[in-house]
Amino acid sequence: MDRDQQQRERAYKIWEEEARVEGSHGDHWKCAKDSGELYEQETQDVTAVNQQADDEFERPDGRSRSAADMRPPSTVSSD
Repeated sequence: MDRDQQQRERAYKIWEEEARVEGSHGDHWKCAKDSGELYEQETQDVTAVNQQADDEFERPDGRSRSAADMRPPSTVSSD
């Protein structure tokens, strides 16, 4: 589904939730656009954080660390 279709569906849903009040098409359309942009930004943020975590936990040899390899900071020795 393309971005315009998603925005149309969000605007229609907002219109329905507001008891199908006529004359607020522009407000519904803007609200749908804003919520879509917010969703896209949140999606990009989550993807970036997940990629950063993947990069952080990958070993230099390309293998991922297992849970057994990880220790909480309180158990890591200072030497």
